[in-house]
Amino acid sequence: MVYLDNSATSFPKPKQVYFAYKNALRSFYSNPGRGGYENALKTAEKIYEIRERAAAFFGTDKSENVVFTGNCTQAINMVLKGFLQPGDHVLISDLEHNAVVRPLEGLRRKGKIKYDIFETDIYDDEKTMQSVHEKLRPETKLLFCTHASNVLGVVLPLEKIGAFCKKHGIAFAVDAAQSGGILPLDMRAYHIDYLCLAPHKGLFAPMGTGLFIGEGERLAPYTEGGTGSASLDLAQPRFMPDKFESGTLNVSGIIALGAGIEYIERVGLRHIYEKDRLLLSYLCERLKAMRGIELYTDAAQLSQSAPVFSFNLKGKESEAVAEHLAEKGICVRAGLHCAPLAHRKIGTAQRGTVRISPSFFTTESDINYAIDTIKNML
Repeated sequence: MVYLDNSATSFPKPKQVYFAYKNALRSFYSNPGRGGYENALKTAEKIYEIRERAAAFFGTDKSENVVFTGNCTQAINMVLKGFLQPGDHVLISDLEHNAVVRPLEGLRRKGKIKYDIFETDIYDDEKTMQSVHEKLRPETKLLFCTHASNVLGVVLPLEKIGAFCKKHGIAFAVDAAQSGGILPLDMRAYHIDYLCLAPHKGLFAPMGTGLFIGEGERLAPYTEGGTGSASLDLAQPRFMPDKFESGTLNVSGIIALGAGIEYIERVGLRHIYEKDRLLLSYLCERLKAMRGIELYTDAAQLSQSAPVFSFNLKGKESEAVAEHLAEKGICVRAGLHCAPLAHRKIGTAQRGTVRISPSFFTTESDINYAIDTIKNML
């Protein structure tokens, strides 16, 4: 099997992640914060250790602002529904995933907020920033954008967007589902207020893990319930991270997440990204030389993009291409990838695209096999 669907979830994981997950089931079996006995305390300490590691990895010194969630979508909903007030206006990009668009659209239909979509220029960051400025309103309170498109891999200029938000007093939130663990992300440097992540992708964690990092004092609680703290108070705790961590945490998943971050730190983020980039550039150049291939990014863009690549075969539906590849043992995703705005932007809303997303564990022979299979289809 050749697995090229890492933008959905990464596979394989580093062996350290598998070991950490299995070991957690045996060695960290207690519910953290719910007991004063040895293993409960040991488990709580381990969770705190990983909270600190995640905070340092993403450029914040406040480990209490690291919240473990079930997935990135939950983290995004926590921000949108916890931050926005009636009458607020939001800016989003034309590359957003439905994890951002659908909660906003739901709030808009209820008459609570309004939002506008700024246009991204995949070749010119200044044109992107010009569109951001044109869409700004006096009532704009939040700008929420993806770091890297899950359709094209295009990376938005977070440093410039963050500086713009700080200048205009707007909160800045980022969906880093496709970039966390692959591209550099520094909350301080980019002036990011709220960062939402999908650790089961670039951070090599198991599915069922998510991360929210940010100052939570301004947000209303997303869920309310038992936290193991301040139990006499019938109101939800106001302090972080308990404010957003009601119920039992996914201890094994969090410990495996910690192992994933540790692996990336040991191997080196730049080394991981460079390998991904070279594989994707090679794929792009080989496909570009074939007649009958429709590309939506080029090698120049890929030098700075996330490892996500979309294409189509002329005259063929994307799902049919993916199905044929699956018959040959190649795992890719086809369709709209839950990102209709991006597909409208590139004119593929009716047919979608075939998406290839390698990882650090993808080999050149994997890519060559995929290329040869596509060539045979033509």
